[in-house]
Amino acid sequence: MIVRSYEIKRSQLFQKEKRDIKVVYDRHILNDKMFPGGQKLVDSTLMPHLNRLKYYHQDNRRAFDELKDSIAEQLLFKLQGNPAIDSLFEEIRSEIHLDKEFGYALVLKDVSITFDAKNFIPIIDFSKDHFIPIGGEPSFIEKDNLVSAMAIAANDRMSNRVAFTLYVGNINTRFSVIKSILPLLLLSGCCIVGIVGLYLGTYNNWMKQKRMAEMASDFINNVTHEFNTPLTTIRIALSNIAAKVSDEEKVKISETLQTMGRQIKRLDRLVNKAIDLSVFNQEKIILEERYLSELLDQIRQDIAVLASDYATIEIEVDEDALQAKVLVHPFMFVTMVNNLVENGLKYNHEKLKCIHVHLGYSARGELALTVQDNGIGIAESQLPHIFTKGYRGKLHVSTNGLGLGLFFVQEVIRTHGWRIMVKLAAEQGTKFVIYIPTV
Repeated sequence: MIVRSYEIKRSQLFQKEKRDIKVVYDRHILNDKMFPGGQKLVDSTLMPHLNRLKYYHQDNRRAFDELKDSIAEQLLFKLQGNPAIDSLFEEIRSEIHLDKEFGYALVLKDVSITFDAKNFIPIIDFSKDHFIPIGGEPSFIEKDNLVSAMAIAANDRMSNRVAFTLYVGNINTRFSVIKSILPLLLLSGCCIVGIVGLYLGTYNNWMKQKRMAEMASDFINNVTHEFNTPLTTIRIALSNIAAKVSDEEKVKISETLQTMGRQIKRLDRLVNKAIDLSVFNQEKIILEERYLSELLDQIRQDIAVLASDYATIEIEVDEDALQAKVLVHPFMFVTMVNNLVENGLKYNHEKLKCIHVHLGYSARGELALTVQDNGIGIAESQLPHIFTKGYRGKLHVSTNGLGLGLFFVQEVIRTHGWRIMVKLAAEQGTKFVIYIPTV
């Protein structure tokens, strides 16, 4: 964009001055060539030799070439040393009040002769540069500096043709162009600096997050065993204490033992939650062909301990879905359903907490796994945030937890390429529907 803008501004620069120069220049060389007296100079050099050139051209090409080269050398010597060129440009400069920064270049592009007014024979060889400077500064010979280009020929059989071009430029052209596009340059510079800064900031944040993710993964991998070992030891020790104390002492410390047991279970769940989240750091997750009905049976056994006089958990599978196979990661699926069930029980103030899990086919032919509860529900305004890692709604701030359950659910859905819909209303429970394609 900058280069194109520079080229456009350069081509448009000094357009008025160039038009004025062309008008004055064309008037000064009216019925003439290149500069005042130019036609007389060319004719006096070429015309005396036309008859000999014609004769040699027909009968002796070697002599023709020698004579042609000699005439060309004389003509160029006379043109390039003629003071009328500089005088003409000084008149033009004075007439239209040009600054001293303006300069010119007069270029000869063709000198030819003809013996029949039809076929023209070049006298000067332009094969190297396609032009020969005869006045001014060659540095001004640029396309954007073109002012006038002419080719003048007579209609006589024994005549000549001369083509020439005038270029006029300013020695401060580059500075003037840069000055005119300075706002664009500043804007582009700011954009480049902004992009580079944004890239560096993004890269640094990415590296920081990568290091933090690696640290978290290393922490989980290295410390998980250290957590589980003392938990297991405490659990066994607590069981031994409960078994060895007398009935009278057991009554005294029963409340303490129950509190310790609950806290051990809670700590165990928190550790397992961290392990579950670390699964998503694996580079490759292998999916297996499994019957979802079998996995739901396993879940039924796992969550049986959660059922009580105050909570009922029902798992129902339609008959036509019993033999449905899907690509699934068993551990992730079981943990996902457990999270939904536990949330339904945790965020529930009803006297009888009801969780209903149902597996069947949807109208589109996909398996639909529904987990519905009669809990406090979720406000619609919180719906965009419920799957965010660590997010816990205002209704839930008094409930223990880390805000990782639904985040894990969303990650399982994303990993498997499934879809999830949430149907909710405050104080009316929550319904999660997961759509799963069959094999």
